[in-house]
Amino acid sequence: MTTHEIEVAGERLTLHSERAIYWHAQRMLLVSDVHFGKGAVFRRAGIAVPSGDTDDDLARLDGLIAAFAPATIVVLGDLVHGAATERSVWVERVRQWRHAHADIAIILVAGNHDRHFDVRLLGIDVRPDRLLVPPFVLAHHPEPHGDGYTLSGHVHPGVVVRDGWRKHRLPAFVFDREVAMLPAFGTLTGLHETPAKPGRRIVAVTPAGLLPVIV
Repeated sequence: MTTHEIEVAGERLTLHSERAIYWHAQRMLLVSDVHFGKGAVFRRAGIAVPSGDTDDDLARLDGLIAAFAPATIVVLGDLVHGAATERSVWVERVRQWRHAHADIAIILVAGNHDRHFDVRLLGIDVRPDRLLVPPFVLAHHPEPHGDGYTLSGHVHPGVVVRDGWRKHRLPAFVFDREVAMLPAFGTLTGLHETPAKPGRRIVAVTPAGLLPVIV
């Protein structure tokens, strides 16, 4: 299944297998850790990775926009990966994409990587720390806040799922009592294994769709 419904802090959220959350009440699409330009940073460092990661990620965003028709997109930090100029290929590509979706409000809650490039040059609004939209606090770092339930990124959470003798490391959505973590959206991002434990809800992102993990 490509979607999975979950209730968090009294709100209905739809998890999508493209590693995004849609919040129905606010018509808000949430993603985290896109890391635009990461491939370019790798190639400058002499690491052979294929080009096209930015186009792939923008196409996935287009698919989510077509599926949900959000009024707002919020990126929970690390929209970009590293330094760039306005003439960088990925910058121009993202600028064109933003222009094509001028009717959608796009907000970045700045993460640690976002200091490398001013995304306001792309027509994207920036909040430096967190964004309060009750009952949620939208943030980059997965820390509890007294103002509401935290939806965050940063960690790139993942789980290990066993299929007989095979073991798969998969991105995952993780929901704890006060804080949730979204999987990294970007194509070239890794993951950090986040173990299952009582009271923790985990939904793994598999090639076949979403899989709730039973503790």
